[in-house]
Amino acid sequence: MRTSFNYAHVSTAVTFAAVFGLLAPSLALAATLTVGADKQYKTVKDAVGAAKSGDVIEIDPGEYVDDISSIKVGDLTIRGVGDSRPHLRATVPPPNKKGIFVVEAGVGPVTVENLEFSGSKISEGDGNNGAGIRAQGTDLTVRNCYFHDNQNGILAGDGAMTIEYSEFAYNGEAGYEHNVYIGTAPKFVFRGNYSHHAKSGHALKSRALENHILYNRLMEEADGNGSALIDLPQGGLSYVIGNLIQKGPMAENKYRIVFYKGEGGTNPDLRLFVSHNTFVNDGAPAATFVEAPAGAEVNVYNNLFVGPGTPIKTGDPNTKIVDLGNLQTEDAGLVDRSGYDYHLLDGAPGIDAGEVLDALLIPDSQYLHPTQTEGRPVVGALDIGAYEFGVDEGTTTDDSTTGDSTTGDDSTTAPDPDTTAGPTSDGPTTGGPTTDDPTTGADTSDGDTGTTGSAPTTEGNLGTTDATGGAATDTDSDSGSVDDDGGGCGCRNDAGGGPGALLTAFAIFGFSARRRRR
Repeated sequence: MRTSFNYAHVSTAVTFAAVFGLLAPSLALAATLTVGADKQYKTVKDAVGAAKSGDVIEIDPGEYVDDISSIKVGDLTIRGVGDSRPHLRATVPPPNKKGIFVVEAGVGPVTVENLEFSGSKISEGDGNNGAGIRAQGTDLTVRNCYFHDNQNGILAGDGAMTIEYSEFAYNGEAGYEHNVYIGTAPKFVFRGNYSHHAKSGHALKSRALENHILYNRLMEEADGNGSALIDLPQGGLSYVIGNLIQKGPMAENKYRIVFYKGEGGTNPDLRLFVSHNTFVNDGAPAATFVEAPAGAEVNVYNNLFVGPGTPIKTGDPNTKIVDLGNLQTEDAGLVDRSGYDYHLLDGAPGIDAGEVLDALLIPDSQYLHPTQTEGRPVVGALDIGAYEFGVDEGTTTDDSTTGDSTTGDDSTTAPDPDTTAGPTSDGPTTGGPTTDDPTTGADTSDGDTGTTGSAPTTEGNLGTTDATGGAATDTDSDSGSVDDDGGGCGCRNDAGGGPGALLTAFAIFGFSARRRRR
């Protein structure tokens, strides 16, 4: 939708002079720095060292060996350009003993797009936690990147964090390192990603106060030896919606798939919403699909559980459990279970079998391999699981409008999330949403499950990129994961300097503005 502005009582000449005078310094300072064999800078670290706030760094395809950077300015975008991702490959321990990219404390926003990171490892004495990106700043967005064969793919502290349309594979080492590990961020958005084959550790671990885990593929596949697919050890207000989550036969931890509030500190809000996911257990029969040793609420809606195991388990008899519209079966009617294609076949038992929910818990997108999302069709009643069977003839090219926003009088009331899929800025070179439009044995304690109930309302926004919470103290029992130097990474601040400066100029000169939308 296009938005135009009409301004009253404004002299054109005065307006131009005021706005240009305010913006001119930032326009003059902002620059695009290029990196490549025949470009302005030959190394990424030199370009990062020369960058100023507002700059964009563009990196040509190629391999950048032991090119280690410390990012010290915010409002910075670093992106790969060309027909393939530039590869930042570490062959020796990073001298900073942290990672290939380190976003320093207090720095943000920073956006990293279309890059490959591998080989970041440090010694046991230094923590065994080398990362592709070590995020200690205030606000980081990572989009369309590939992290593999590091001790941690991304290791983040307590800044806001968004990760979209990226792949994580074969990161980890001794069980304390993970494909993705987020500290006590105020808000964490993980959307459209493919995280698989974590080495001993988790496909995704987050201690964030608020988690939005949307439309991802989280798997161990045939030979992965990981632990949990999603580990949220401190709880937090958490939405797990529209994901493909698979436990493999070779997993070191054969029992945990989604694990909530299992150790460490306790976040203030202990509500978990698990909706419209497809879970497949190709491993041990004793696995638990959704396990919450503690928590105020565990709300599980319209999920497809394929294979053996316990769908829901809690360790606290006072936890409120809502178990609604879920289906467990060995014969789910999947297109190709062994090939990890979990679309539904005609006649699958989950088709049109979902319960009516609040629109805010109904996915408007679905995962498209690899590392993309597409609009989820609206065809008859809701299907159970992450995919809808059939084609919505009324679907438009705006994938934010494909979700089913119709609810009945008996629908479940949910927090107020925004389920819009895809980035809010320029998309990556590949990946992203299409215009068509996821250590030890399991807890043996069980909680009573209910079949009805309404979820409380909240001001949290699902999938948006504004940080809404405060920091929490990290009491990580996984030694060597997140240290005491704070920092972190987070959601992109969509308010850039230009529009902000423009509004400031009008405020200074006392102009009155009227916005008209069409």
